[in-house]
Amino acid sequence: MILILKQRRWRCTNPECLYEMSESFKFVNKQRRTTNAADMLIVDAYRNLLETSAFIAKRFHVSDSHAHEVFDLYVKLDRLPLTDAISIDEVHLDMDGDCRYALIIQDFHTGDPIDLLRSRRTNVTGSYFVSIPTEECRQVKYLISDMYNPYIAYVKKYFPNAVPVVDSFHVIQWITRSIDSYIRQLIKKYRQRDREYQDKLSFEQQSLVTLPPSDEVYLLQKYRWLILANQSNIRYRNNPRMDAHFHALMNTYDYEDALFRMDSNLWDFRDLKEKYVQFNSCNGGNPIQARAEITVLVQEFKESRQEIFRDFVSLLEKYEDPIINSFIMVERIGNGKIYDARLSNGPIESMNRKVKELKRLGRGFRNFEHFTVKHNLPGSQKSADCPYQA
Repeated sequence: MILILKQRRWRCTNPECLYEMSESFKFVNKQRRTTNAADMLIVDAYRNLLETSAFIAKRFHVSDSHAHEVFDLYVKLDRLPLTDAISIDEVHLDMDGDCRYALIIQDFHTGDPIDLLRSRRTNVTGSYFVSIPTEECRQVKYLISDMYNPYIAYVKKYFPNAVPVVDSFHVIQWITRSIDSYIRQLIKKYRQRDREYQDKLSFEQQSLVTLPPSDEVYLLQKYRWLILANQSNIRYRNNPRMDAHFHALMNTYDYEDALFRMDSNLWDFRDLKEKYVQFNSCNGGNPIQARAEITVLVQEFKESRQEIFRDFVSLLEKYEDPIINSFIMVERIGNGKIYDARLSNGPIESMNRKVKELKRLGRGFRNFEHFTVKHNLPGSQKSADCPYQA
């Protein structure tokens, strides 16, 4: 609605005074062309993630910069207090040169985001953690992260009563990636062999010869998941199915045997990986027993003929205490229930996906402060497939 406002002005009739006074209005400030209520309407309009600042400014007949100024003036959300168990991880936002990887801090007990920092760099995190009261930092008992050394160093720098916890998923991920790298090298070797053979045939026949993928390349590309996946998660099928490449009836066991016959190292890789997976799945709530078992595993890996697992020993010895701490159980709240859960970065990993989804819904952001605050406005309208509200 547009109002035409006529302001009255009074002047003293005394020729020696001539004092002037203008009429004032409670619903609009001096030298403003919008009412005071318009500011609140602009802030309320920002709740809808699907509306841009330009669209909001056009609706209320103001400039884009004025809409931003109103938003910054009235919207300010402080961080949540730290708890005794916090998780930290980075999320790739890439808004500008100083905001490539943002740092998320989460309450492990509830899954609520404590804060979101524009960068994981020391010049940002150092001043941030130092500004937190010492009494609050002393309450932190567990700092959960991946194997990124600067995160683990936060314990000695800022949280004197805490112990570092390395997420078990990232330890297993290290093994899986190493095995996958070996398999990729195998694929590269067999492809090079096939390419040389194909060039040889083309030269002999004086025409271009195209060969289908070899048995080795086909198996390694399509069925390497049988080596990489946890064996407990594999659904073995006894009923054979016709394989278009081999032109034969094959089931899960047949593909597995073919992989092991191709390279005996694959059998050792999966066997040793499964031993660590089984160790990781047990001893929840019993870190003392976990320490005893990991000592046995380390000795077995040292004696292995596989270089991957001899390298893995160095990682286990370097992060032994943080890995053992991941077997500690604490209370966690979820779905209206209170239950005991192992310390892990699983909840914060799911939050990373939601943060990226919010950036996509907002059609991208150039201002980190607007991004963090806008998505925390109470009652913000989210899409049906992304109901998350920080």
